[in-house]
Amino acid sequence: MAGSSSTSPLLAGLLGAALVLPAAAADLDPPRRSARSYDEVPYASNIERWTGFYLGGTLGYGWGDGRANGSIGAIPFDQSGMVGTLLAGYNWQVGRAVLGVEADIGIGDLGSDEETVLGTFTSRLNSIGSFRGRAGILVSPALLVYGTAGLAWADMDFRIVGAPAQAETFLGWQVGLGSELMVSDHVTLRLEYIYTGLPEERVIHSGLIDSYDPSFGAVRAGVTFKF
Repeated sequence: MAGSSSTSPLLAGLLGAALVLPAAAADLDPPRRSARSYDEVPYASNIERWTGFYLGGTLGYGWGDGRANGSIGAIPFDQSGMVGTLLAGYNWQVGRAVLGVEADIGIGDLGSDEETVLGTFTSRLNSIGSFRGRAGILVSPALLVYGTAGLAWADMDFRIVGAPAQAETFLGWQVGLGSELMVSDHVTLRLEYIYTGLPEERVIHSGLIDSYDPSFGAVRAGVTFKF
C-alpha cells in the first residue's frame, strides 16, 4: 500500500504532462492559410490595380512607304524618323480583361527627301494625334497584352525646292498591338507597334497640285503613371 501511495503523485504528474504538452505544441505551430485563400486573395488584389486614370508618354521610331502623284510625277518615297507622344487614358477591369480609352498627341521628325525632275521633294511630320480604344487580357497579374484601334490625324509639311512649304492635315486611323508591365502600384512600362493609316489627300503648292499618301508604322516604348 505504501508503494502504491508513493507512485500516485508520479502517475498524476505524468498524466498532466501528457495533456499539457500537445496543447503547448499546438500554440507554437503557426496558423496555416488554406490553399483557397492563398490562391485567390493575392491575385484579386493585383488585378484590381489596373482600373483607373493614367498619364504618360512614349518615344519611338517610325517608317513607311509613302506615295506622291501629280505635277512632280509618280514618286514612291521612304519616310522614317523619331516620333514622341504625350498620352492620357482610363482603364476598366472586367475579370482578367482590361478595357480602356486613350488619347495622345505628339511631334516628330519623320519624313523623306527625294530627288525629282523639279528638284528635291521633302516631307516632314509636324504633329500627330489619336483617340483609340484598348482591349487586353492579363496573362499574369502584372502583365497586360492588348490591341488598340481608333481615329488619328497628322499634320505634315511638303516642299519642293524653290517653293514655300505647304502644310496639310490628314485624317485617318490607327491600329496596333502592345504589352504593358506593372512595375509598381502607380507605374507601368509599355512596348507597342502602332500603324497610322492616312488616306490620300490633294495638296496645292505654288500652283502645283499633287496627291500624297504618307501612311507609316512605329515601334514605341513608354511609361505611364496611374492615379
